[in-house]
Amino acid sequence: MTGHDEASLGTEGNPPAAERKHRWNWRYTVLCVIAVIVIAGVLASFISVPYYALTPGVAQPVGKLIDVPAAHSHSHSGPVLLVDVELTPLRAIDWLYFELDSNAQIVSSSEILGPENASQYEIEGEIDMSDAQQAATVVALNHLGYHVDVREAGALIYAVLPDSPAGRSLAVGDVVTAVGGVPVHSYVSLGVQIRRYRPGRVLTFSVRPYPDGKTRDVRVELSEWRIKGKGKLATLVCTPYGTGLNYPVEHISPETGKRVSAAPCIGALDVETSYEIGKLPFRVNLSSEGIIGPSAGLAFTLGLMDRLDPYSLTGGHKVAATGTMSLNGDIGAVGGVAQKTIAVRASGAKIFFVPPAEYKVALAHSGGKLKIYPVSKISQVLRILERYGGRVPGEKG
Repeated sequence: MTGHDEASLGTEGNPPAAERKHRWNWRYTVLCVIAVIVIAGVLASFISVPYYALTPGVAQPVGKLIDVPAAHSHSHSGPVLLVDVELTPLRAIDWLYFELDSNAQIVSSSEILGPENASQYEIEGEIDMSDAQQAATVVALNHLGYHVDVREAGALIYAVLPDSPAGRSLAVGDVVTAVGGVPVHSYVSLGVQIRRYRPGRVLTFSVRPYPDGKTRDVRVELSEWRIKGKGKLATLVCTPYGTGLNYPVEHISPETGKRVSAAPCIGALDVETSYEIGKLPFRVNLSSEGIIGPSAGLAFTLGLMDRLDPYSLTGGHKVAATGTMSLNGDIGAVGGVAQKTIAVRASGAKIFFVPPAEYKVALAHSGGKLKIYPVSKISQVLRILERYGGRVPGEKG
């Protein structure tokens, strides 16, 4: 071996130091990149982002959630399906997975929660489900010839501003039954009682948890409406008494159209009328099994009618439905219809009832074979089912 050859080798035939350093740096770089990726993945699994993913849920027979006495229960072919969606709070690591899922929709947290937190949203969802089941019971029984009494039972606090008097003294799900000892039967009467007093007045509210519970008294100091911003950006804000002094107090009443000043408020973003139903002709239990929200109202109504009637409401067809249900039989809008339609298609259902506002979305995801019907009243649903061979009971209640 020549001297030149010997000079190109390190001790015992190893590469020279410069080449060993080059290789070590390359391996070190690769290991560093891998370590960074691993660390980033671990961190991403803990970092929440302000978004939710909507994905198809399950279209399940609503009949398994309905419990009535055996003497009034009937079984039929062709179930009524309740359909839901999966709502998943996203972490950073989840984003790409759901972004690549053609059946998923990513929405911002503000679209889902609004100004509230996740805990309040869940309580609202439970209230919505309870209301849906109550309305389904009333509407179904009335159509089957029973008469169910319904009465106003107070003002339900559905949403509150965190730093407002309502946020400090009341909670989402509280039902106000009296103000200053004067009974409150609805959200309208709550407003009437509050407007009898000026901002800064401390009043005693009698409240109970929804849907029922022990009544308690809480003290609430009335805030006042003020105007924040100017021109088109002007908005009414409910400021605690003695604060917000840099905002004008006078404004135009949305109720009367007249200029008013020092109008009281409590900071409740949404107040609804709470209802109680009278004694039922027999026991009716509707279970939610963890499903929240109002969109199961129509499915529960149809499912209960089908269970209680000796004749098949669906004519033997598998029928899915989504939509809110009011006590007078009106059907209201819901969300996540694209994902619900995908779930209904997977179930093999033939018919899918949706509110009119969601018809185009449902039709676009129907696959061409699923029949989509826009409906705004329970009577419309019953007429359509009759065309498919269903036996529809007459409304006698």
